[in-house]
Amino acid sequence: MTATTLTNRARNDTFFARPPVLDRVLGHPLAYVATVAILLALYGWTFVADSGRVAPTKDPAYYTWRTEVLLSEEPVKLIQIEGAFDMFAGGYRVSAAVMGAFLRQVAGVASLQMTVLLMVGLPVLTSLLLAAFAYQHFRDPLAWHLVAFATGALLLTPPFVGYLDNLLTLFFLAAALPLLTLARRSWAAGITLCGLLVLTGFTHPTTLVIFCLTLGAMAVVSLIAGRGNLRAVIRADGPMLLAAFVSAVLTLGIWTAGIWGQPASLSAAALPPPYDSAFFLERLRGWVAAMNPVLNGPLFLIGVVGLVVMARRAAQGDLARISIVWLAPLAGVFGFLAGLTFPYYRFFNTTLSWVLLVGIGAYFVARAALGAGDGGGAGRLIAVAGMGLVIAVIAYNFKTGFDVSGWNKPQGGWLSADERADLDTLQAGLEGTDEDRPVVFVIDDEPSPQIWGHTKLSGNTSRYGLPPGQIDQAYLYLGSLENYLAGKPTTTGDATYDRVSPALLDDAREGIRSSGKSPIVVVASTFNPAGANAEVASGEAEGPDTGDTEVWYLHDGRLTSSGSQLPGEAAGEAAAAGGVSGVLHLLRVLGGLALLILPGVFLLRWCWPGASWAEGIAMAPALGLSLVTLAGIAALAVVRGPFSGTVAAASLAGAIVLAAVLGTVAAGRASARP
Repeated sequence: MTATTLTNRARNDTFFARPPVLDRVLGHPLAYVATVAILLALYGWTFVADSGRVAPTKDPAYYTWRTEVLLSEEPVKLIQIEGAFDMFAGGYRVSAAVMGAFLRQVAGVASLQMTVLLMVGLPVLTSLLLAAFAYQHFRDPLAWHLVAFATGALLLTPPFVGYLDNLLTLFFLAAALPLLTLARRSWAAGITLCGLLVLTGFTHPTTLVIFCLTLGAMAVVSLIAGRGNLRAVIRADGPMLLAAFVSAVLTLGIWTAGIWGQPASLSAAALPPPYDSAFFLERLRGWVAAMNPVLNGPLFLIGVVGLVVMARRAAQGDLARISIVWLAPLAGVFGFLAGLTFPYYRFFNTTLSWVLLVGIGAYFVARAALGAGDGGGAGRLIAVAGMGLVIAVIAYNFKTGFDVSGWNKPQGGWLSADERADLDTLQAGLEGTDEDRPVVFVIDDEPSPQIWGHTKLSGNTSRYGLPPGQIDQAYLYLGSLENYLAGKPTTTGDATYDRVSPALLDDAREGIRSSGKSPIVVVASTFNPAGANAEVASGEAEGPDTGDTEVWYLHDGRLTSSGSQLPGEAAGEAAAAGGVSGVLHLLRVLGGLALLILPGVFLLRWCWPGASWAEGIAMAPALGLSLVTLAGIAALAVVRGPFSGTVAAASLAGAIVLAAVLGTVAAGRASARP
């Protein structure tokens, strides 16, 4: 769509008087491309400058090994890996793994860079989707750009960085927002909306339930505002409520039927850590402080008040209703007032509403300031000050977001250089061994309630050190190596530690018994920073008599057994090669990404044929990735084998063909209209 058309549409449906010159500039396709490029540069530059960097925070370890399991094992293995207390279980939360597998097989993205690409791409696309949703209702290019930058900065705050499943869920829901209105007059939009909600069920079903309840609450608001006109509510909100209901039923059926060969309980979708209320409250305070409430709070309130003041007009669309009603999940943050104990802070990443409202508040301030500038003189000073204030807040949010998340810190990732060297060495040493042979990591640290976190992180990170085909044979033991060899748990007097140690021992015993093979026991210094094994793991002390048990010690990139170094060099993944091979690899990555989003270009013509540049630049990639992910999940349900290159190519081709047919049909119908 041309810039002139965008400008004309914006003039016909806006809340503010707007200068046409600014509209033409901000509404030009190149302006949208520039904003996308800036956001990608802000998020991605640190990884371009240091190509060996891994994704920030610790959670990407979980998504890395799950993707590798999908590439080398039958998909049911992903459902079967649970661990003691189900701490590694995910059930059918498989969207991230399937999307990662496509990046690995189609785009040729390396294992360690797969999560980097997702953690850069998803927040950028999510901020663009929120911008498209705002533009859908304001028809103002300024709203698109400011919402994109303001929300992009807030997606660097603790609720989103590292929590890849939560972020991916919100990405799908952000893509669903513009379809809420479109579904009223288009069955194609309604089907697409349902598909996005089903994907949410494959990613984080708890958030799907919350969102479906939010849609129900939106209908109730409409019923009250319409003075009980139920027929009008059903006509307006029936399609989105039907999509929500169908997606919830499908999610329940998929999980309980077990489309990959084994049913899973929805309880596997969320496992709160066994900490007390004080820990959760402290974490909540830290999260809130990182959100810069002194600066963003006023913008949030301006967004809320501005939409309420304009409610008579804004309520005709979904912007006001969804923005305000979707705040309801934040009530969970105050669970401590009822004396309940759960991760209060995690309710911040069940909704994007507070992020969107800050962006809308920034838009209201900027547009009002620019409007004052039309008066000349003092009005121009107000315009400059208002725009300067908004830009300064957004810039400060980016700065603090990068700092708090450790985004730009070379050592801020889930795998340090030393850990990577150790685990690469371990992987090289395990190459050629029986892939069905269990590997038990003996870990330890100072007894405390946080030993749970150390255990879970060790279990996720250690799986990077196992070769393909053996990741499902990883087990843990918490305590001294001597106690493990004696076949007994380690007790310290700490309640959490004494609960975890025997459970891990039982889980390892069961795995060893099922395999029928003797295990390899690994004592790595990286997983024994303190405690009974610290000196043994680092080589400062001699280990106990291991008898017939094969014990490997891992430290400083050396793998030894009973004092002798094991054969094998650290393999590891080499950084992208320079020269021609490096260029060819980059071309493959870019070409693969283009193929993954191509179905979205066709699908957009089907479900949103009148989409403008401002709307399509975000929706097309989102729809493409979503359709491809659904196709991959379905393909694995049929083949029930590893996600090979053949499976990836076949499911991608199927998604492209389906989207092309739907897009062609939609284009044909549009051209046939008088």
